[in-house]
Formats: sequence, C-alpha cells, structure tokens
Amino acid sequence: MPPLPPGYTLTLSFVPEADALLAALLAETPWERHVFKLYGKALPMPRQIAWFGERPYGYSGLVHPPAPWPPALAALLPKLTAACGQPFNGALLNRYDSGQDSMGWHTDDDHAPQALGGLASLSLGATRRLLVRPRGGGPSTPIDLPHGSLLWMSAESQRLTQHALPKTARAVGARVNVTWRWVGEG
Repeated sequence: MPPLPPGYTLTLSFVPEADALLAALLAETPWERHVFKLYGKALPMPRQIAWFGERPYGYSGLVHPPAPWPPALAALLPKLTAACGQPFNGALLNRYDSGQDSMGWHTDDDHAPQALGGLASLSLGATRRLLVRPRGGGPSTPIDLPHGSLLWMSAESQRLTQHALPKTARAVGARVNVTWRWVGEG
C-alpha cells in the first residue's frame, strides 16, 4: 500500500473486540435508507445509515435528531478520545451490505455545526478500499480499511482532500463504518 496522504493515520486492530461490536451494531442499530436528489432525480442512498449523538446532525438535506449512544459505542469514547486527542459527541454509521453499496467523492468539512474538524473512522466487517485524492481531482491514493481498524483524518486533510468508497465487483461481505466527529451548536 502506498504511503498515506498527509493528515491521515491508520491504526490496525484498534478494536480487539471488533467481531462482537460488529454483531451488536448490525443487530441493534435502527438502520435507515434515505432518498436524495441528484440532478433533479430521486435516488436511494447506496448504503444504510444511522446517527448517534448529543446534537442533531445534518448533511445533504437530511437532519438526524439527537439519539442516545448504544452502550458498545459509548464504551469506546474514552479510548477514541485518548488516541485522537480530540473529543467526540456524535457518530454517523454507514452500513454497506455488499460491494454495490458505496459513497461518492466528498469531504467532511462542509457542515456548519462541525466545530472540530478531525474525524475518526472505525471500520468493522469486510475490508474495503477508501480512495483519497486532492480537492478538485487528481490521482487517488488507495487505503485498505480492514476489520477493527481506525483511520484518523485531520481537519486539514478535510480541507485539502476528498475521499470515496467506490463500488467493487469483488464479492465482499457486510461492513459498518463508524465515523466519529464533534458537532458544535449550530
């Protein structure tokens, strides 16, 4: 794997209890599949999502109300805060059931309530490849995200790069990504 772009740090085996955490999140999370508009067309979101956090969180015309932390995620907060040097008060969960579920090119710095810009991205389940490229396009850097790994993306990385989780023709199993963030009042 090539070197990570500046502002990205990958920690393998961050969550030793990853199997149990994945099973709990798949079974107990109230997953939603939203519809969004793209060029005037209503399209189903190519993944399922859930939000847990102290404040509402919005993007792409969706607003998630505050929702209490599941115990398994709440238990990870101290370890995550210590590892990243930043507090977190919310987590967006994305569920990818197959290689056909995906996320297009985006950044996570366009949310007005985002007071602290760093993101911690916990991967559970099937390994998927995240692509990172400079804002405005250019060659991408692949980052394989294995089960139990944590990818730290600094605030500066969100200003300079975009990332995507493209579809894959490979047979892959279910994956849950937990993207931890700090959402300020707004």
